[in-house]
Amino acid sequence: MMSTLKHMFSDILQGVSPSTWNSIALIGCTTAVMMSPAVLLVKRILWPTIISHPWKFPDSEQGRRKDKHKVVVLAGSFNPPHLGHLAMLEYLAERYGEVIAVVGMNPDKKYVVTPTERAQFIQDMISEKGIKGKIRVEGPS
Repeated sequence: MMSTLKHMFSDILQGVSPSTWNSIALIGCTTAVMMSPAVLLVKRILWPTIISHPWKFPDSEQGRRKDKHKVVVLAGSFNPPHLGHLAMLEYLAERYGEVIAVVGMNPDKKYVVTPTERAQFIQDMISEKGIKGKIRVEGPS
């Protein structure tokens, strides 16, 4: 059980002393299993998977099918929306089942165009380009 806990938490709890690991081992298998999804979620948030350019599709058909069941989020200020944003959305829509483009707003910045208008611009660009796939554009309500 000790090695399983060390493996599960090693990325998050680097540098923890052996005596602390012994205390963690006493938590019990049930608690460790219940915490695993939460730990994985924290890991995904703190260390997201970054896809660098040039973007590649999975090599196997199974990998492509698996990706079609995933929902991905592309968040940004989109100030202004441009062809680079459109290229990312096109790639994501082709690879994944659903793409959510989230138009954010930094309260410390001044914008010429409102987030709602930027969200509409992105939606218009997607329609005009004829990008196939399920893309949802979300702005502040």
